[in-house]
Amino acid sequence: MNLKIQHRNLEVTPVLNKLIARQAGKVRKLLPTFAGEVLDLNVNLEKLPRGSQFQTVLVLAIPQRAIRVEEIEDNATSSVLRAFEELLRRVKRFKSQLNRERMWRRAPEPVVDEIPAAPPGEFERVLGDQLDKVENYLRREIYHQVLIGRVPAGHLEPHALVDEVFLRASSRASSRPNNVPLDQWIIQVARDTLRKRMDEVDSHREERHFEEAAEQEDRWYDESLNFYQPDEVLKLADLLADSSTDSPEAMLEREDVEHQMQKILARLPDEVRESFVLFALEGFTSDEVAMITGRDPETVLETVKEARRKLKQELKT
Repeated sequence: MNLKIQHRNLEVTPVLNKLIARQAGKVRKLLPTFAGEVLDLNVNLEKLPRGSQFQTVLVLAIPQRAIRVEEIEDNATSSVLRAFEELLRRVKRFKSQLNRERMWRRAPEPVVDEIPAAPPGEFERVLGDQLDKVENYLRREIYHQVLIGRVPAGHLEPHALVDEVFLRASSRASSRPNNVPLDQWIIQVARDTLRKRMDEVDSHREERHFEEAAEQEDRWYDESLNFYQPDEVLKLADLLADSSTDSPEAMLEREDVEHQMQKILARLPDEVRESFVLFALEGFTSDEVAMITGRDPETVLETVKEARRKLKQELKT
């Protein structure tokens, strides 16, 4: 990918430049089907003349498409990170839309238990609004399974599973219980879909795949940050450093802490990690998590407390 950085009324330090390069790398990873030379990312940084605000403008040029993002914050680092967060979100949505358009153009392939796909309609439109949340959930769960060595890196692709969830949910619209909101039901479908895929991985496990996976660990280092959202940081303020700092060095250090936190979460028992992720990171209430997972609310809260205790304990060591 061709990266061009321009700046006005401020100095781009080596550390800030490194931070931009790392974020640009995340964007590149989301677009593996495009050759690097056809992707252009322009980064424009400016300290605004009035007050002490900083503006970041990102323009990503993809063949036949351009995505522009603009963010203004009180410091340069926050401005850059907010802009890249929004750019990553839009690129993911662009990929999901592109994948679904391709699916509807061709005859649908059977998914898992050969459920026929329904044509897109009003339900699919509403469902599409939930897919960013679904992809965050799947990306995080797959990443944890990679960290503990249960699945090789790259063996399960989040965007492909999102499309499978979309097809399964579309074909099962009439079976959704009236008392289960769409956002909870779609996570249930995503959870079931991922479990079926993980069962397939377990049943076809081959030693050589996992030896290859160990060599690919670096490829997944930044995955935890691709789905990390600002509200998640606020909910875990007792565990992570303040995200309002204007220091690029501190921001890079914080990314390392977040990566360490994901490794700790990956080692927790499945039911503990799942309850914590849905409650603390996805924002569901204990009653909603209980409905999604089939557990009672009291058990959910106990497992969330257990996960928090483990995180605090290990992050302090």
